[in-house]
Amino acid sequence: MFSFVLLILRYAFLALLCIFIIKLVKWMFCDLANDKALLPDSHRKLSETKDVKETAGARLSVVKSSSPDLNCGDAFEIDKDIVLGRTGSSDIVIRDTFTSSKHARVFIKTGHYWLEDLGSTNGTFLNEVLVEQPVILADGDMIRVGGVTFQFVRCGHEMGVHN
Repeated sequence: MFSFVLLILRYAFLALLCIFIIKLVKWMFCDLANDKALLPDSHRKLSETKDVKETAGARLSVVKSSSPDLNCGDAFEIDKDIVLGRTGSSDIVIRDTFTSSKHARVFIKTGHYWLEDLGSTNGTFLNEVLVEQPVILADGDMIRVGGVTFQFVRCGHEMGVHN
């Protein structure tokens, strides 16, 4: 009798384990699909919407990337405050393990573009210096968030890649 109960418990455990794995895989696929659906249309890559040279204001151009969704040369217009992070609700989504959910933000204040770290775990770097408080951006500055490096480009300035 004891061996029969033990056998039933083993099969029940195996069934629960299978159900758990199936639900886990389903949850992962739904989460990935939701992240792509939440990506705001207003901050799609400039290369998908218009010619980069025709835009006014400022932009962030990808110089180096370990994220599969960001390629060198991709550019994002900065026409309002933008958040860089790993979640789909960020304006620029960086799918990188070293990027926090809400990692950093670029905002406009008193006619200047500012960079601020949002308490990220691994830090935000401006020209390879850790950003500890909001700092004004200048044309050509290099911003590193996780494994992605952006170049900040102001209106009317040529985009040159610095290595």
